[in-house]
Amino acid sequence: MRKFASVAVALLVAGGVMVAAPAQAAAKISNGVACTKINSTTTVSGSKYKCAKNPLTTSTKLTWLSLDCLNSAAAYTKAQKDSVVLSANLAAQIPVIDVGIATETAHKAEIQTKLDADTIRLTTAQTKLAAATSAADKKAYTSAVSGWTAAVRSYTSTINRITVNIRKLEAAKLAATNQPAQLKADVANTKANAALICSKGF
Repeated sequence: MRKFASVAVALLVAGGVMVAAPAQAAAKISNGVACTKINSTTTVSGSKYKCAKNPLTTSTKLTWLSLDCLNSAAAYTKAQKDSVVLSANLAAQIPVIDVGIATETAHKAEIQTKLDADTIRLTTAQTKLAAATSAADKKAYTSAVSGWTAAVRSYTSTINRITVNIRKLEAAKLAATNQPAQLKADVANTKANAALICSKGF
């Protein structure tokens, strides 16, 4: 009877171990497994986990989350906040850029008017120089041609510089207009990556 009792106890103990093993396996720590002590940490197979609320959801439930998950979620949160601030700054820049474009365009038109007038004067001086017969006339018109040529070159250079400025302003406006959409897409990608890393069971 004693031998039978010992065997029975041994079987019961073995049975208890067999029952307990699957239960422990089911509760293996991974993303999404419930925990009770906030900020407690543990390491499983070289991966570190922390007991915390999942920042990607509105749930207040405490679960184990890998540090990779928490870091990715933090990166998403920062990207989202930065995107809001940057988008607001870009929107505020557009009216300022428009003023700059209008100012440069008006300046260009003013210089163009002067260039057109001096071009006519240069052409007239060149014509008179070609028709001049006296040394005095040739000298006078040569001087006039030289002066108007310098003026035309100066105005042309100014117009080219203004044109470059306008193109830069237009490029800046285009970037300020399109960048918010790109920022939104980048934030969405960051969130998707974080959600993948934070998937339950990882």
